[in-house]
Amino acid sequence: MSDATRFAAVVGTFDGMHRGHNYLLDELKGRASELGLATRVYTFTDHPLVTLCAGKAPLMLNSLIEKMRRLEFSGVDEYNIVDFCDIASMTARQYIEALGSNGVELIVIGYDNRFGSDRLVTLDQFREAARGTGVRIEQASELMTDDGSHLNSSAIRESLLSGDAERANLLLGYEYELSGMVVKGKQLGRTIGFPTANLDVSCKRKLIPRNGVYACRAIIEGNELPAMVNVGHRPTVDVAGAPVSIEAHLIGGRGDMYGKSMTLKVVSRLRDEQRFDSIDQLKARLELDLRATLRLL
Repeated sequence: MSDATRFAAVVGTFDGMHRGHNYLLDELKGRASELGLATRVYTFTDHPLVTLCAGKAPLMLNSLIEKMRRLEFSGVDEYNIVDFCDIASMTARQYIEALGSNGVELIVIGYDNRFGSDRLVTLDQFREAARGTGVRIEQASELMTDDGSHLNSSAIRESLLSGDAERANLLLGYEYELSGMVVKGKQLGRTIGFPTANLDVSCKRKLIPRNGVYACRAIIEGNELPAMVNVGHRPTVDVAGAPVSIEAHLIGGRGDMYGKSMTLKVVSRLRDEQRFDSIDQLKARLELDLRATLRLL
């Protein structure tokens, strides 16, 4: 694009890149097309609350890399990653002026999308802040869920933390992902016929779903395998208070996986994590979990 390209833009955290975000981007693209503008997304390296009030910052649904990948396939012309620290003190007008000086002619705000240190709320307030800048402000409509509730990142977090992976995926529009490297664990699974790949999630602020056993799709070295995954403390084989681990038994997997990159796509939560009185009871339960995973996948 030439330096003279003019843009319609949106600004936001875009955590999760869920169905509501895609709905907003579709509205952006439609309005931009009507005005002959290109499209641009301004988003942040992390949640703004990390800067404003770290103790209240939520865990993230997407790592920055995951968000960038989804933005690349969103159909917008370009996106800019902004360090929120660099703009935290700017008022809405100052930020509108800054975007205007970078070719933005239209800013589309979402139904709950706000920016500026002066904490403007209404569309009229944003339009007043933009007066004389040459930048138009429009507001997109809201995409609601089938039951009439809000479709936002907070609702997805609540679903994952309660163990409702299916609802989280419905709101996301895709299966929730955990990515990282396979690391060595205690290697107890292989002694009972269920070897596991232990995932060290690369994004340390990534939200881990509620403890339990999940049916997942594992992507490793470009291959997809069904996997049953335990998220939790392994109460049957580990000491009380052990840290949370993510252990995936890859159904049909072979060979040494240590040091390899793996992504788990969370499909469904099978059950709570349980403590069994014997290894034989644990093995019997794992056999049932394996069958349930294969039925789902």
